[in-house]
Amino acid sequence: MIKIKLLLCYLGLVVSLTACGDKSGDKNRATVGSEKVGNPRVTQNKQQTVVEIAQPQINTASSYYLTTTTLSPGSDADINARTSGVIKKIFKEEGDDVVAGEVLLKLEDDHQQLKLKQAQQKLDSAKREFQRINTMKKSKLASDNDWETAQNAMNLAETDYELADLTLSYTQITAPFAGRIVWRNIDLGDDVKQGDLLFRMMSLHPLLAKVYIPANRIGSIGVADQVELKIDGEHEQNEQPKSSQRLQGAISLISPIVDPTTGTIKLTIQLASYPEGVRPGDFVEVKVITDHRENALMIPTVAVIEDRNQKYVYVVEDDFAQKQVVTTGFVDEINSEILSGLTLDSQIVVKGQRNLNQGMRVRVVNSSESSMSSISSGSGTENLDGISVDNLTKKESKTAKHSPRAKNP
Repeated sequence: MIKIKLLLCYLGLVVSLTACGDKSGDKNRATVGSEKVGNPRVTQNKQQTVVEIAQPQINTASSYYLTTTTLSPGSDADINARTSGVIKKIFKEEGDDVVAGEVLLKLEDDHQQLKLKQAQQKLDSAKREFQRINTMKKSKLASDNDWETAQNAMNLAETDYELADLTLSYTQITAPFAGRIVWRNIDLGDDVKQGDLLFRMMSLHPLLAKVYIPANRIGSIGVADQVELKIDGEHEQNEQPKSSQRLQGAISLISPIVDPTTGTIKLTIQLASYPEGVRPGDFVEVKVITDHRENALMIPTVAVIEDRNQKYVYVVEDDFAQKQVVTTGFVDEINSEILSGLTLDSQIVVKGQRNLNQGMRVRVVNSSESSMSSISSGSGTENLDGISVDNLTKKESKTAKHSPRAKNP
């Protein structure tokens, strides 16, 4: 009987201890759960996204027409033989620069020299005969018919002499304009005929770019307007890539007619100066200003976000990001004209805007602070987008917990 009572007391004690343990565990779990979940509003308020801002500027907004073409020389000519003969001497080679009138090659001219000498003798004889007849006419010893015959013979002899001299000049091939020899089609000793191709030469100053603009985009384009050209192509070793060369040209000619087939108007752009290595035939991208507006409100194009046919930017107000719908005018890859939605005092987010939502808390950094941050972290400033102050704090806290000092009680 005593044993039964002791057993019952023991079971009662075990049940009491188990109940106390459950309550203590529930309390501890509740405490742990409270620390783990936290207050979502507090977390959201603490999170900040780093951004850079800029303010709109007053500038000139321009509309461009972008097209492509190839550069062509100012003058391009085939130089042909104007008389027959054997090539006696070549003075210029491919790649040589020449001035107008400079001798390029010489043909054998023995036959032409003799022809000229013969013509000179006939001319001298005709002049003496005319002088004799003229003297006799004054003394009324020669008729008017004899005088006219002598005069005609002298004039004909002068013409023959000039023709022989001209034929002799054809044995020397000269440059028709200042430029560069780009092709030589003959060799020393070749027997050329009249009309045979000898050289090809080009005038490389200035170079020309001919483009065709739709008639409805001609706008306010005028002669002498500045045009931007971008060279595209391969480059030689140790030279600046042509693809990064931007040049300035000027419109020299505007066609007075519209091509009825394409509906375009031809513009001739003159490139007066250009870097060494730019040549005729280079592929170029041409940007022609078709219209412009003065005193326009301009912002960086990168700040404008387009979503569902709506354009907007993020502006910073009291350290919070606010979405602002805007209307744009002329837009290029660098700047956008703002017609409505912003003022000169607006603080526009230009870096970090892709990671923002309406009402998010932000921290604004200027260019110098951003540069210092990127240098210390070993990353470029372009990585500023997406950096969150709250995320950085959590990462540092996690690192501290796993450090040896944290493990030391």
